Amino acid sequence: MRKLSGTFNSILSGNLPFSNTIPPIPLGGRELTKGHSAVWTRTRTVRIAGVGVLIALSTFVLTIVPPPAAAASCGPTHHGPILIKQDSDFTAANGVVSGSGRPDDPYLIAKLQLKDLTPGYGLKVDNSKGKVTKFFNIDCVQSNWTTAPPKGAVLVWIVNVHTQTTVSQVDANSGEAGGSVGIRIDGSSFIVLDNESINKFGSDGVRVSGSDHITVIESKLKAMGNGLSVTDSHDLTIGQPCTLPTGNGCNEFTYDDGRGIFVHDSYNVLVVYTITTADDTGGVLLDGSGTYGVTLLNGKATADGPICAGGVPTGEAIDTISGITVTNGAHDIAVHGYTINANGDGFGGFFDIMNGGNGGWLNPCTGKSMTFRSTPPGGVNLDFSGNCYHFEFGFNPVPPSSC
Repeated sequence: MRKLSGTFNSILSGNLPFSNTIPPIPLGGRELTKGHSAVWTRTRTVRIAGVGVLIALSTFVLTIVPPPAAAASCGPTHHGPILIKQDSDFTAANGVVSGSGRPDDPYLIAKLQLKDLTPGYGLKVDNSKGKVTKFFNIDCVQSNWTTAPPKGAVLVWIVNVHTQTTVSQVDANSGEAGGSVGIRIDGSSFIVLDNESINKFGSDGVRVSGSDHITVIESKLKAMGNGLSVTDSHDLTIGQPCTLPTGNGCNEFTYDDGRGIFVHDSYNVLVVYTITTADDTGGVLLDGSGTYGVTLLNGKATADGPICAGGVPTGEAIDTISGITVTNGAHDIAVHGYTINANGDGFGGFFDIMNGGNGGWLNPCTGKSMTFRSTPPGGVNLDFSGNCYHFEFGFNPVPPSSC
């Protein structure tokens, strides 16, 4: 388990100051062509050879402490569902392997194989009544099953916890169980999610709601919904310096049927060195007028879907499928150093970046388009300069591309 802190400076209206020591990634992309005719209105292409960019967004401070010896190995044993609602529930019978619950010696709940989610959870720490005062960490939780758990079941669920807590090495494959969530954080603060591997959950890989000061690093998320879903939250740090070409040490939110990252009505969100690719409904969606002060720095965002799987389109039939999309008044957004691609060229296909929806969706199975009411665009101060992309929709002025 590692400690990581992300520090955010206030973002001034109309200006997004930034001090950053993380080096930019190499940028590249495919050559543009103009041999197409637009199907939907307000379509544009860009062809920029190179742009010098001054990156100025927010302050990012990263400190990583080596994991303790207790978390060095992961050999889980079978255990039934665990519910902790008060300090007296921190027992060996509930998976505690060490610690006293003090800040300098937190309880460690570890080495659990949880396959029974019939009560709606595998491991739940519920402090909704304020009776959990001890410090704790969670490490080495594994789960896989062939029989789907109850709809809406959560593997690891944290509720109203405000002590510094690390949840690490959660490794799970739900077999696409309907409505299931890998890790859920509700109304909590100071939680670090480190080295998670969540695969094929029927809803979201990780869901954060009504929470603050949440960190997600070095995690692989794949879900039938969104990889990472953030709602009504603030002060989140997603990612750390890593090797983007290989993905070594990076967050990878890939092959989600929804979005790799979905942010709704949340602010002070910092995303660095994070890969969102092959997501059938788009890489990143920033949505709602309550979403602001969001910085995306040095990453990949690719909407490689939707595709036709067995005669059925994957993903959602929606008009905002792109690498990165801003909708419904989200404002004060800064994206720099990203490589952004969509599955299409913007002409009857999909766009790399979008400000609002274009009222159209292309069925990958039939090749026919569907039209409906356009999704409203974002608000003011959308800075997308210094990214490698080729096709955009809804930006005025059009952001310069770096490739």
